[in-house]
Amino acid sequence: MPPYELPPESLDVSAETLARIFDDVTNSYKFLFFLALLENIERNHFDASIPIGLAEMILDMLTLAWYPHIYFRLSFGRLDKIALALDAAAPRQILAAQPLKPWDRREIRKVIAANLKDNQLARFVPYRLIRPFFPETRGMAKDHEVNSRVAELAAAEFANRKPLYKFDARQERLILHSSWARYFQHNIRLIRGWAHWHFLEYMQRCNPSVPGIAHKLFAPAERESLEKQTAYWKAVLTAERLPCIYTGELLSADAISLDHFVPWSFVVHNQLWNLVPTSRSVNSQKSDRLPDRKFFAGFVATQAKAAMVSRNLLKAKSWQDQMSCYLSDLGLANFEALLDAEQLSSAYEGTILPLLKLAEANGFEPGWVPK
Repeated sequence: MPPYELPPESLDVSAETLARIFDDVTNSYKFLFFLALLENIERNHFDASIPIGLAEMILDMLTLAWYPHIYFRLSFGRLDKIALALDAAAPRQILAAQPLKPWDRREIRKVIAANLKDNQLARFVPYRLIRPFFPETRGMAKDHEVNSRVAELAAAEFANRKPLYKFDARQERLILHSSWARYFQHNIRLIRGWAHWHFLEYMQRCNPSVPGIAHKLFAPAERESLEKQTAYWKAVLTAERLPCIYTGELLSADAISLDHFVPWSFVVHNQLWNLVPTSRSVNSQKSDRLPDRKFFAGFVATQAKAAMVSRNLLKAKSWQDQMSCYLSDLGLANFEALLDAEQLSSAYEGTILPLLKLAEANGFEPGWVPK
């Protein structure tokens, strides 16, 4: 079953109606709200008798949005207020003083909760999400009238039309329909995949020039290890000392940090061709800034030198396995081209320089030089 299809109809609920909840979206709210709803339903062990607070839902929405916004500066849409709400609740100066790992969802949520002021994210989306269950509200233009009518219908038709949820008397909590609780419990992985697919399509439209959108929406369980890449550069530096491309200081194999020349938070990979050794202090200082163009020649020269040194250190098959990403990603014709400084430089010019321009256009700070 493709990830964008919902599980089939059941006797209890209308999957066809659920499939329409993402029709006519103009911002990210419906996607984030629905994903937050799934999280709460799962957290409550699919128990429909446990109300879901809208205040908690907003915290979950912002926590979900934190990773693509803070790490990758993705746009959520021209009319979207998610980024503004996040910047108000978890400004970068707070994050600098209290660094958070992207997989520390609980800590991220705490920071947002501690700093979140009154916001308007819940004004419309809880009503708009279930509006497809009530087609008679089509044509109603005034927002407050739509909200009121949807809430009334959700309560009055809860048993008959079975919307996802209804509201409590103060419209501060959601009451999940028991039939939908069972449907979600039986199909949660497929439903989440369907929602992720639609969110991915929406975010790709909002960020057409950004690579790797699929890897930038949801935080990994942990960041991929650089163990193999570090071993490669340590072997090279043990065989021949090389200077740091940013400071000119000779590097020692036992005291290096690997820098993503184009920041990881833009490319979202650890391919060897984008990594270069530097000192830990310089790498920390650079963070996710874009290096000044003057460092490009040194970066390419270091990559070329490392390729030649490693060729002498490894058996031909091992070396080719290690360096295969250079051919596939940089468009080199063969392994001999990797050892040709002119061909390697040309390949990097066609790959790295456009990535740097795209990253700058997407808000990454350019022109970094060490202090």
